[in-house]
Amino acid sequence: MQDFLQLVAERVSMFLSTHGQPYATLPTGEATPLFSEDFFTFLYQLSEQQQAPLPDNFKLAKLLRELDAQAHSAKRTQSVPLRTHYSDPQTLLIDLQQNFDAVELTGKGWQISANFDTNFLRPTLNYPLPAPEPPQHDLPTYLTNLFDIGKEEAERLSSWLATALLPDGKPPILVITGEAADEAASKLRNIIDPVPQALMPLPANTNQLGQLALTHRVLAFAAYSELTEKRRAAFNAIQRGMPVQLRESNKRRGKLFGSVSRPVIIASATPQKISRNQISIEINTANQQDHAQILGALLNVASAALNKNTQVPIESNWEKVPPEFPQLGVQSDPPGP
Repeated sequence: MQDFLQLVAERVSMFLSTHGQPYATLPTGEATPLFSEDFFTFLYQLSEQQQAPLPDNFKLAKLLRELDAQAHSAKRTQSVPLRTHYSDPQTLLIDLQQNFDAVELTGKGWQISANFDTNFLRPTLNYPLPAPEPPQHDLPTYLTNLFDIGKEEAERLSSWLATALLPDGKPPILVITGEAADEAASKLRNIIDPVPQALMPLPANTNQLGQLALTHRVLAFAAYSELTEKRRAAFNAIQRGMPVQLRESNKRRGKLFGSVSRPVIIASATPQKISRNQISIEINTANQQDHAQILGALLNVASAALNKNTQVPIESNWEKVPPEFPQLGVQSDPPGP
């Protein structure tokens, strides 16, 4: 087993997440929980590539305990972001999931660069973002053409996407109705968080919602009936931030929790009143558009958000909360009774 442990030690480095969870940095630059299916897959692949027998279950458990001890003794603690991360107050990194490549976004613009400092979490089923391209139009124009909607609706969606892109952004819950609601919700989610599956069914409980939030940057669901009070409360909680049990934790160390907030999209067959902080838009058409150029247009909007001295020509105003993190304010629907 020591020979196999040496093979692993030569290829990974161990550290702790800010929640105390042991992580391994893989040769591709991604980070994965030590006690996870993705790390076990890495071990099996390493065994095949090096033609080294994989330890039996008893020795494998001992190997994981040794790596766990290394993570705790290394005294390296760092965050493990999903898709986006502030490398400093003025620079946002967006993971392209291609080895070490990332988009470096500042108030002066954006560029694709090699990212050697941030280890992103890359769940197996998440698709990489396309390399963004300089857009031919602004983002509201792309959204107008994509969904055949008016200027005001396009500007509200543009603001929502820009806020959802920021790691600390908490945009209103987005409720989409209309004949193309499902397809439109899926397209909006995939601009920031492309995944292979269609819209997810409504979660059975708050715990299930929290587990989905660990591997999805944007949560998009299909609702075909009126939401229950418990589900409305759960969506409000995950939009604001709620404690979530980390799924891949070492059982010997007890349960680990992290505070998680996620942008939420609901495609609904009928109008829904989920929150006092929501946006409702009817979409009946969803056309095809160039994802790379839409992403480029979104990055232009987000770049303006990071530039404290730039006035963005849209109805909503930029707000600085906290002062070092300018953030796009998204106008929600008027509160109900």
